[in-house]
Amino acid sequence: MTPEDRRAVFSHRQIAAIIEGIMQEDGTEEPIMGKSLGEAILFVSEEAATSASSAHVIYGDNGSLSYTDCLSVYRDYGAALRQTPN
Repeated sequence: MTPEDRRAVFSHRQIAAIIEGIMQEDGTEEPIMGKSLGEAILFVSEEAATSASSAHVIYGDNGSLSYTDCLSVYRDYGAALRQTPN
């Protein structure tokens, strides 16, 4: 991701997002809904730990972030995402 891509994603941090590809404790991969894009990036980057490498975040009309995209945005904007009311 370019710096411009990361900045654009950060600017959309309030829109609704869906996290897919996270293995639940029961072995299913149910989508995680009800989070903003900023919350989803934080979840994938901080909380999902070992099961996150196959995660991706869907947002907006056609937006999608891979696990590595989430980490890239998190590196630049993690502190600001934690401070932003989501």
